[in-house]
Amino acid sequence: MTTARAYVATLLDALYRGLGEAAPAMTVDAFVIRAHEASRALGALALDVRDATTQPQPLALAVLTHAQEEDASGALVLYALAMVLGPRLLVTLRDLGEQPENQSDQEFFSRVADVMVREIQAVGSLVATRAPLDTPGWSEAARALVDLLDGAGFSDSLGPREEWLRPSV
Repeated sequence: MTTARAYVATLLDALYRGLGEAAPAMTVDAFVIRAHEASRALGALALDVRDATTQPQPLALAVLTHAQEEDASGALVLYALAMVLGPRLLVTLRDLGEQPENQSDQEFFSRVADVMVREIQAVGSLVATRAPLDTPGWSEAARALVDLLDGAGFSDSLGPREEWLRPSV
């Protein structure tokens, strides 16, 4: 497995685990279902590429964990998926696919992107049918998720950092 594909496996594993662990604790049934469905779709991809050494990308997992801790309804977790992590994952996949050494992974990256776009659209369709949240502090909690990634240097994508792709010696 290429180092780029291995890195994407860590991102998928983080999404799979984070959504799967958050869903049972959510208090809004529609959000529970959406989180389970997203976890299953992303998990299918994760299971295709992860191996015994794959660990979830810590920052992506932390964003989902923090979102669940801040908002029991599950709305913030879905926001994190559709508005914070998902778009950054799409940029990551695009950037990795443009590198010549990763052309063999392009088909896989494209599959992941297709699934991520579908999940973003599904979250959008769900929230479009619901009344806006009027929870105090929700917008600050949403902003904190973005700030967490921005502060770690992931304002546009989820990486990987160049040094993460170097073969270990």
